[in-house]
Amino acid sequence: MAIKMNMEVMELVYYFWQATSDRDKVGEEFIMSIADHELMQPVYTEQFTSESVRRALSAISNRERFSADHKCESRFWNNNMWAMEDMGLMEAMMAPLKVMSFKDPGLEGDYEVVTLPLHMDDFYLKGNTLYVNFFRIQADLMGGDELKMDGVEFGQWVAQTLKSAA
Repeated sequence: MAIKMNMEVMELVYYFWQATSDRDKVGEEFIMSIADHELMQPVYTEQFTSESVRRALSAISNRERFSADHKCESRFWNNNMWAMEDMGLMEAMMAPLKVMSFKDPGLEGDYEVVTLPLHMDDFYLKGNTLYVNFFRIQADLMGGDELKMDGVEFGQWVAQTLKSAA
């Protein structure tokens, strides 16, 4: 049994935040590579689609006003704006996630934890893949590497979440 962390989409989004914060122009093609990424597809709903992601990130990149059609779209836009305002905190969250390893929680099979920039839900569990909302992870504000989710150490939270669904 193994649990693998996947930060592929978050690496793209982190670059987007850095470039946009530095006032660099991020092209529509790059934004579409995030919105259309295969790892984003399972979390899309009728109210939150790849077009929602494209519109929100384009508005941020172009420094335009964003008009959301649904609450989840405005939350996604707001979460990304907040991330860009505190890049130090984003780095404090990204660094430990990139090197995270998980203890064997005693489950059958292999699992993947995909960290994504989502909107309102803490996570989605589809098959053997746990999609975690990056914006719901809490960094140690005292400068440590410990991350938490719902007040529980992140690795433990992952194990508990996977066990409760098994």
